[in-house]
Parts: sequence; C-alpha cells; structure tokens
Amino acid sequence: MAVRRRKTKAERQRERDEANHRVWEQFQPKLASLQSYEDGEKLVAEAPHPDAPGRGYYSNLAFFLQNLSFPNGAGYAERVLYVQFLERMDAAGQLGPEGKQKIFELRRELEIQATNG
Repeated sequence: MAVRRRKTKAERQRERDEANHRVWEQFQPKLASLQSYEDGEKLVAEAPHPDAPGRGYYSNLAFFLQNLSFPNGAGYAERVLYVQFLERMDAAGQLGPEGKQKIFELRRELEIQATNG
C-alpha cells in the first residue's frame, strides 16, 4: 500500500484558491445579470454551506444588499459589478432620490481603489 504524501500548506491554499475561482466564474454572470433587490436576495439564498468554496461571494452580496456599501472582502471586479447592479436598479426606477448619490460615492471609492492599487 502506497503512503500518501500530506499536502503542503501552499498546496492546500492553491486548491482553495482554484475552487474559489471556479465558483467566481459561475457567480460573476449571475451577479452581472441582477435586475432588482429581489433578484439579489434570491441569489444570496443560493449560497453554498458555510466554509464551502465561494461562500464569501454570497456573503459579500448579502452585506452589500443590506448596507449598500462595499464589503471589506470584495475585490475590485466584484465591486464594479455591485455598482453596475445599482445603476441598473436606478435606471429601472428602483432606487430613491439618494440612489444616484450612492452610486456616485461608490464610484468614487472604486476610483480611489484603482489609483491606490
């Protein structure tokens, strides 16, 4: 019987990163197609179990829907999709008068993030 070599910490991290990336590839088009707050809630309801790869994307969306601010764990591409989601909601008349101001504030945060790396 062959003895299995234990994976290194780096190997385990690479596998987690790859699994998260696979979930992102599935999650991204869903996020990009959201049209309403209700659509967002439905997507959050599809979240995998805690500690599953990609769970953070769903948690981030839940945070964003609740606070209309970027979650700390969201990357730049994810944040861009959140702003685009709000823009679609605003264009459909789903945001109140403060909607445009919120979009402006979030776009400003994106610009700062882009210039600061």
